Amino acid sequence: AIAALLVVALAQSRGPGRAAPRVRPALKVIGGLRYLYPGARRPLPLVIRNYRGFRIRVVSLKVRVGNARRGCGRRYLKVGRFRRRLTVAPHGFRTLSLPVTMLRSAPDACKRAVFPLSFKARGRKA
Repeated sequence: AIAALLVVALAQSRGPGRAAPRVRPALKVIGGLRYLYPGARRPLPLVIRNYRGFRIRVVSLKVRVGNARRGCGRRYLKVGRFRRRLTVAPHGFRTLSLPVTMLRSAPDACKRAVFPLSFKARGRKA
């Protein structure tokens, strides 16, 4: 129920007044998690896909959490940091997980709430 998108887009400037051609991002991150409740700690499974013909070393991965619903804001959900070395093969994918915690102080409105997540990954040619 929680999906994601986005990542590193390689765009070229064509000068003033001209739109750059649309280029598929080099990396795409997808992931989601269900059935959280106040005090829950669970892994957030993620898949990072490489759309290029060369290896990419992931140098950063950020998760942005949106508000779930009225009375259940994003401040009640904490996502751990990406702190590892990860290289994705050409036209391949890698899986990983980040720790997610719903604070014990979260109100009952947060039970089974859907928090929109968006991901941003940056990489370099390996």
